This record gives sequence, structure tokens and C-alpha cells, in this order.
Amino acid sequence: TEIGPRTQLREHVTVHRGTVTGSEVTRVGADCLVMAVTHVAHDCAIGDQVIIANNVVMGGHVAIGANAVIGGAAALHQFVRIGRGAMVGGMSGVEADVIPFGSVLGNRARLAGLNVVGLKRRGYDRPQVHRLRAAFRMLFRADGVLAERIGRTRATFGGDPLVAEMLAFIEAPSHRGLIRAALAAPADEAGDEPRYDRPENDEPRNDEPKNDEPGGEP
Repeated sequence: TEIGPRTQLREHVTVHRGTVTGSEVTRVGADCLVMAVTHVAHDCAIGDQVIIANNVVMGGHVAIGANAVIGGAAALHQFVRIGRGAMVGGMSGVEADVIPFGSVLGNRARLAGLNVVGLKRRGYDRPQVHRLRAAFRMLFRADGVLAERIGRTRATFGGDPLVAEMLAFIEAPSHRGLIRAALAAPADEAGDEPRYDRPENDEPRNDEPKNDEPGGEP
């Protein structure tokens, strides 16, 4: 097991060592914060400056890219890849790979858009973010099979390093496949990001307030 410099493992964090049949090492990078009662399973590889909130559980062989943020009580399936700068919402169940700079949420997790806040905090300027947004829409909102959309995106934005990184991640070998986008309503007239609705099979919980109950919408 390798723990990078200045990384903090808080109360009751468990980190299992690597296995002979796996990578033989479990690695947590530098300048990470792993909050209380989180479990890092065998053969996981966590990059630098990753924040993992409380009560996160991950299966073996999970790979998390640098600068990613994993929300509290999220669960990551074994062999899942989380791209650099991605955001996983709290209590999400992640069964497949999350693109770099993507934002996923839900049980089961769906791709809700880009981690724009994280991109801005990392110093990327507005034109860079706009190009990445346009590439995201071309990849996940346009018609055609994924291979065709990848080709169009590369032809249009392939010179942008962030887009190139996203495309390389999508085309890399994967055990779990890729998390796809949630159902979306059209963008508004001001050109804002589209609103993301519940997946069709994601029914409201029984404890969610209804409109005629206290706490519901008027």
C-alpha cells in the first residue's frame, strides 16, 4: 500500500493492500483528503488532490483521476474508472466509468453534465469551458451511434487538450462501460445548460413530500 505525501486519512478509514493477482499495490496519491469511515479496497489507484467524503465505499481495482471529488456515502463498483476532475454526487451508486470533468448523480448514477465549478477552480478560462461544453453536447446529446459522435467531436474539437483527454478516456479499454447522460429537457433561450430530469425508472421515494403535505411545493 502506498500513501502519498500530505494525504490525510481520517477516522476509521480502511485501505486494503494490493493482491498478487491484481496490481499488487493499493495507491492513494499526494495531497488527498479521505474523510471518515471510507473504505478503499484492494488494488485501487487514487490520483493526486482527490477529495473523498465520509462513508464512501469502493470495490477493488477502482481508478480515480487527479482532482476528482467523491460525495459522501457514494458507492463505486469494482473496476470503475473516475476521470480527472470529475464530480460524483453524494449517495450515488456508480456502476460504470465517469468521463473526465463529468458530473454524475443518482442511484443508479447518470451523467448530469460537466463539473463546471471544478473546471473554474482549476483555472480553465471561459473559452476552454465553452469548447468542452460544446464537445459534451456533441458526444452525449447528438444523433448517431457513439463511434460516429466521437468522430465528429474529434474533427471539430480534437485540437483542444481537454476534449482530447475526454475522447482518449472514452476510447480506452474498460471493464464497466461508460455512464451515459440522463434524460434532458431542451436548453432555455438564454443558452444555459439543459435541465436534467429523473431517469424513467427512478421513481420518487416513499418518504419524499407530496405537494399537499408539509414540506411539499405549494
